[in-house]
Amino acid sequence: MNELINKLSLALVAISFALVALKAAQPEINPSHIDAYVTPYYDSKGPEVKLGRFSSGLASAKEDDFLATIAQMKKDWDRLTFPELYVAAIRLYDLGYRKESVYWFYSAQYRGRQFGVLLDQTKMGSIGSPGFELLHAQNAFYQLVGPYINGYAFGDMDGLVKIVERVQKEGRRIPDLEAAYPGVTFRNKSEWPSANADLADGMNQLISMLKEKKDDIKRQRIERGVEEKFSKLTSKELTSH
Repeated sequence: MNELINKLSLALVAISFALVALKAAQPEINPSHIDAYVTPYYDSKGPEVKLGRFSSGLASAKEDDFLATIAQMKKDWDRLTFPELYVAAIRLYDLGYRKESVYWFYSAQYRGRQFGVLLDQTKMGSIGSPGFELLHAQNAFYQLVGPYINGYAFGDMDGLVKIVERVQKEGRRIPDLEAAYPGVTFRNKSEWPSANADLADGMNQLISMLKEKKDDIKRQRIERGVEEKFSKLTSKELTSH
């Protein structure tokens, strides 16, 4: 019974990826700059970044330094944690590389969901424990950053479908979570393949929705002011550095 409930909840997870996009019409949102604070990793005021080796490069106001950091992160892609991916997505967006930021953001979402699914929540501890703090950071990043990047991404649903399909395919490979998140207790490794497959399969529902409800979503975006707010944004091409 618990397994059935778990599979149903995983199927719904992917659909929730999309819902924030239709709530992005709040008048206080400045669509060109993501205003977010997720302790201890990121504060848009500054900005301040606390992510170890990538911190100074991601926070840098010098675009060459920032792009060199992004290039280094790409080389280390399989070992990136979801907070690293989220912060990189935010900074890519703010610096005008918005199409690229969508891919990083959806990759961050997947790895964050994957972390939550494979985490042993009976042993994650409480406030101050790595597992507890990371799980709550995933939710905070998604809720705070989603309205901006989804607000932009859903303006090109055909392009978004390609990104989601790419993230789904890449997500079927399970990284070395124990190395990426020291101090966190995960479920038995024998359970990882099945749980991760359910998570990846759940994204089929998002892909179907993007394809089948494209006109409905566009209409709702126009009605709620999202289309007008985000359609003026441009995107720079991210070339090899």
